[in-house]
Amino acid sequence: MEAVALIRPPARFPSCHAPSICELPDGDLLLAFYAGEYEGAPDQVILGARYDRAAGRWSEPEVWVHVFRRATVNPRVFIGPDDMVWLIAPVNYGERWCSGGTYLFLKRSPDGGRTWTDLELVVERKGLLGKNKPLVEGRLILLPVEWEATWSAAFLRSEDGGETWGDLGRAAGAHLIQPAVVRLADGRLLAYMRSQEGRIFRSYSTDDGRSWSVPEPTSLPNPNSGIDLVRLRSWNLILVYNPTEPLPRPEKLHPAWPRAMPAGFTVWGPRTPLVAARSGDGGRTWSRPLVLEDGEGEYSYPAVIQARDGAIHVAYTYRREAIKHVTLSEGEFLG
Repeated sequence: MEAVALIRPPARFPSCHAPSICELPDGDLLLAFYAGEYEGAPDQVILGARYDRAAGRWSEPEVWVHVFRRATVNPRVFIGPDDMVWLIAPVNYGERWCSGGTYLFLKRSPDGGRTWTDLELVVERKGLLGKNKPLVEGRLILLPVEWEATWSAAFLRSEDGGETWGDLGRAAGAHLIQPAVVRLADGRLLAYMRSQEGRIFRSYSTDDGRSWSVPEPTSLPNPNSGIDLVRLRSWNLILVYNPTEPLPRPEKLHPAWPRAMPAGFTVWGPRTPLVAARSGDGGRTWSRPLVLEDGEGEYSYPAVIQARDGAIHVAYTYRREAIKHVTLSEGEFLG
């Protein structure tokens, strides 16, 4: 593992969280995350930075999305079906943080994140959020989301490159959010989901995301913290997660956490250590985890991709003070 950088927000935004990362056609990387006084603060913005591969360094973060007196949250940056950079930019219009008042907006960049279009509404439905990158295959886009007020994992699906979207309902039987979706070697789609049930859950689709199996728990622990999943070109999978159990909710929260917790948010556990594991059988079994962080503090909300040169890039929240970027190789999981 190679630690590339700590990307810190400007001083006026002391807290940051929820990175998203993508590779550009020229091999540079883009990073997006939100930052503010605390999670859910009305000054909260989406920041972006670019990694110059030739120079080997990240640019200073700059504001990509700012909506006056409205908190932005959980950005997702990726290459869209039109070959432009897309930025999913949720904005909270509710009275409480992440309790059903969020709208999903989209910005596009024709020049690798240097300039952006104005915000456009993705769908008119209020209360959808999400965290992880979409599955983009030609004109098909499968955007993993959740109904934030009910803790129900869901998916938005478009067959026409994002011109129209269909809502695919909710996963029942557990408190599940933030699906991470990959295409398996046998053609099925696999979604892993964050939960309040003490385990990562999974669901399968055999029809390109039109319908999904009833979610079931895996053997992997989850402390009500974000995860991410990527399929490598070898068809093996990499999962990044916190392998800890939920605990009773502490009375005192970290100052970077929301002033009022979202409705339905009842349990969580330690967000350290943060680990990565590899599966060679479509997620049925996983290798011994590779530890990315195991110190005190919060290391959470990973985003993971594989670049064209084979490097595995992971970005994650580092103590709510910075975003850390590390690189891995698949060979590190084989030792």
